[in-house]
Amino acid sequence: MANVLNRTTNEFRRSVHEPNYPAGEWIINPNLAAVEGFESKYWIITGDTVTLMDQAARNAVDLAELETQRDAIASMFTNPEDVLRAFMRVVLNEFNAHADFQNQILNGIRTATSLADLKAKATAKQDYPDRTVDDLITAIRNNLGS
Repeated sequence: MANVLNRTTNEFRRSVHEPNYPAGEWIINPNLAAVEGFESKYWIITGDTVTLMDQAARNAVDLAELETQRDAIASMFTNPEDVLRAFMRVVLNEFNAHADFQNQILNGIRTATSLADLKAKATAKQDYPDRTVDDLITAIRNNLGS
């Protein structure tokens, strides 16, 4: 069994069947001492040697990655009407869910035949759950494009 490192993607795999990894594409049992503790995105492969980028190059990689993330986030807002429409659907659905919950309670009050029956109906209702920011984000995502 061998450890291998892809020359193009910097993908590192442990304990693989060496014949399945051609030496032209993979470094067999690379020496990673120079890059230990650093993510593979900071590794430079020259021949069969793996070295670490200097700090300026690592900063440039991080900046490029951050800009890509910012671009992806910004692209979500190229059509803010879609996001706003999705948010409005989420709010409307929540209003309707609360109204339905309240109407169920009111119907229970209206149809109760005794105080004990009213108490039983009220006790049977579960509290309406609190929502989190993650819940809101998920709901907006689920409503985008609908």
